[in-house]
Amino acid sequence: ASLLFKKADVYRTQCGRLEIIVTMYNEILKILLSVEKPLLKKRIEAMDQGLQDGIEKLTWNSAGIDHFITQSNTVVSQIDELVKKMKDNVLKMGDMMNKWKTPLFERKTKTMTPEDLESAHSAAVMARLDEIKSHGKDIQKFVKDTTEAIKPDKKSQQWLAYVDYLNSLVIDGITTGINASLEYLSA
Repeated sequence: ASLLFKKADVYRTQCGRLEIIVTMYNEILKILLSVEKPLLKKRIEAMDQGLQDGIEKLTWNSAGIDHFITQSNTVVSQIDELVKKMKDNVLKMGDMMNKWKTPLFERKTKTMTPEDLESAHSAAVMARLDEIKSHGKDIQKFVKDTTEAIKPDKKSQQWLAYVDYLNSLVIDGITTGINASLEYLSA
C-alpha cells in the first residue's frame, strides 16, 4: 500500500494524460462527417492499431506505459489537428458565405429616376460580384490548405465526394444570398 501511495502522483498524471487522449479520440470520431471520414480512414486505422496495446495488454504498472502514453498522445494529436484544420476551413468558408445573405439591392426612401436606379443597381451588382469572386479565391485557398494537410489522392472517390460536399456548401451559400435579395424585394 505504501508503494502504491508513493506512486499516486505518477498514476494521477498518467490517468490525466490518458483521459486527454480518450477525449481527443472520441471527439475526432464524433465530429467527422461521413464524407470526411474516408479521407482520414488510413490514419484512423493506424491510430486504432497504435492504441490497441493500451486496450488489450498494458496496465498501470506495465513497463513502457509512459512511452505508450506519449506515443499515443502524439498520434491522436496529429489526427486531431488535421480534423480541426478541415473543420476550421469549412467554418471560414461558411462565415464568408454568410456575408452574401445581405440583400443585393436596397430600396431608398426617396424616389429615383430609372437611370439613377439602374446605375445604383449596376454598382451594387458589380460590388457583390467582386466580393463573391474574392471570396471564391479565398475558398480555393481553404480547399488547397486542406488538400496540403491531408494529402489525398485527388482522383479518389473519397476526395471527389469531399469536393462535391464543399461545392454543395458554396451552392447553398449562393442560393441563400439570392433568396435573401428576392425576399427583400418581395416584402
